[in-house]
Amino acid sequence: MPASRKTSFIDQDQFLQLRRAGQSYRAIGRQTGWARETVRKYCRAAGRPAAKLGRPAGCLRSFDPLVRFAALRLKRQHPGWGPIVILDELSELSHLRGRHLPSRSQLATYYQQFGSRLIAPHLHRQLPPPVAPLPKPSERIVFQLDAQERIALPRLGQFNRLDIRAPGWGLLVGCYPHPAPRGQRVSLAQTRDDCRATFQDWGLPDVVQTDHDQLLVSSGNHPFPSDFTLWLVGLGIHHQLISRVTQNGSVERSHQTCHKQMVHGSDPADWPTFLAHVRHEQKRLNERLPSWAKACQGQVPLAAHPEARTPRRPYTCATEADLFDLRRVHAYLAGGRWIRLTSDRGQFNLGDRVWSVGSAHAHQPVVIRFDLAALCFPVNSANDTWLTNLPSGWLSANRIRGLDAPPN
Repeated sequence: MPASRKTSFIDQDQFLQLRRAGQSYRAIGRQTGWARETVRKYCRAAGRPAAKLGRPAGCLRSFDPLVRFAALRLKRQHPGWGPIVILDELSELSHLRGRHLPSRSQLATYYQQFGSRLIAPHLHRQLPPPVAPLPKPSERIVFQLDAQERIALPRLGQFNRLDIRAPGWGLLVGCYPHPAPRGQRVSLAQTRDDCRATFQDWGLPDVVQTDHDQLLVSSGNHPFPSDFTLWLVGLGIHHQLISRVTQNGSVERSHQTCHKQMVHGSDPADWPTFLAHVRHEQKRLNERLPSWAKACQGQVPLAAHPEARTPRRPYTCATEADLFDLRRVHAYLAGGRWIRLTSDRGQFNLGDRVWSVGSAHAHQPVVIRFDLAALCFPVNSANDTWLTNLPSGWLSANRIRGLDAPPN
């Protein structure tokens, strides 16, 4: 029998928070990587005396053992296959012809009982909600941002490229190559500066959408917003994290287009020549070539969307200090909630700093919020007992905007 996987305080708290936000048990299960039945048991048990909750019953027990064994064997042989692919493969196996097969969700539940031995656990990466309501989707300006790294040119060597796409306009609004000596990655400073250049040309968007790159989002459960996220918030932009790669499909396809037009067959002698070539090709894509993107339907992007030429929310680097509002950052943090497990000395990480609640609270979960009135981070125990307040002065406007030296 496989060993059961136990829920932690963080898991249980996640179930309850999402349930209170109105999500269904099934949706919570998909988001957290737990079975729907497990989510339902803990949500229903909330507020009642603690009970010993085991693994939900079921897990394909009503199906033919040959089906269970074949599903398990395929998953072990092909860890990257999802339930849909495995169900299709099961339907092709001759010895299972005529046998009843499980649904996609039943198969996913079956795999989840094996824990990390069979599937990669889903991290509960969350960011606080937007400070102000976003425009309706048809009016929302979204920029998709993603980096492609370790591209090579014969004479220039390795470089990285950060692409920014506006799918609502069908435009490549940013394309920024950066040298990558010794295979180094795109830096936070480069990302912020590339965004600034894009904002200056096209104005501030409502949303910047990225994947979970650790340069932009802290790793682990309940990540504290990065300086990049808080910088966007201070400018009135919501940082949206995708849950699957297809949600950033526009910029992912843009990588291929940029490679074909700007890199393939190119052999520039120096960086100024290459950068001029990239700018020329970007202009060609936006102003002269028809696009079959959904937003353009075969038209030239800027002919299909001439409104993109006039920024709805103008930006310049010189006026950033006036546009950036630290009060937006504080209001954003007030919508957050972070859970940490303390060390044997009662220490935990928040942001890029180590804090302590004392060894008396070692190896315990703590819950951190932001108090908008007092401008501090109250720290409570799991049973909601106040422990301490953490200062917030380290989150200065200069630090968030990248004007201060990074902390040691």
